Amino acid sequence: MYRKLLIAAIIFSGLGYLFALAGENMTMRWILKPGTIILMILLAATIRNVAKTYKNLIIAGLFLSAIGDSFLLLSGKQWFTFGLVAFLIAHLVYVAAFVTRWRFSPFHLLALIPIATYSFLLLNRLHAGILAGGNSGLWIPVLVYVVVISIMIWSAVISRSWIAIVGAILFFMSDSLLAWNMFVMSVSWAGYGVMISYYLAQFLLANSIERSKKSAITYENHNSSI
Repeated sequence: MYRKLLIAAIIFSGLGYLFALAGENMTMRWILKPGTIILMILLAATIRNVAKTYKNLIIAGLFLSAIGDSFLLLSGKQWFTFGLVAFLIAHLVYVAAFVTRWRFSPFHLLALIPIATYSFLLLNRLHAGILAGGNSGLWIPVLVYVVVISIMIWSAVISRSWIAIVGAILFFMSDSLLAWNMFVMSVSWAGYGVMISYYLAQFLLANSIERSKKSAITYENHNSSI
């Protein structure tokens, strides 16, 4: 019952943020942007009988994301950098979570090809846009960020959780659109596209905690004596 209410609250809060974004209502944006992620943290906290390490790391990643959201609501390059760092740490925490379910296979090396190709092409355009816009000081942080989020996607692949994989990819798509809109070319619908894909990504990552329970059960059954 509580989970259904929380899911409904997350949907309404996320939609409310989109309306606040359209209406340029900064007060509501400050409440709803990080507030929606806080609701996802509460949702994650209600999931029981799962691997505690994975659950705690996902919750920590969500909390860091809420901090990053708050920084990005402030104007100025320094606040953008702080937000970038907060999300960078969040991605590292997500990587740590996926590592707890690490089930590597040589086949997973193939996943590096599309991830690395996309990241290279994106970085190539971002580099040109960042230098053209006189933001050369942001190039290294952006480069490191893209590398880390690429590792996060690959880690999700190796965890073999489709929920986590789709969530990680959507997160990268959200950040790609944000960076493209900032440094390469203005996109009229970027604000909405960024937030919709971002909230979907975080919601899936929060719900991947339930998948960790299934993984643990499968692993135990596989290793049980006959």
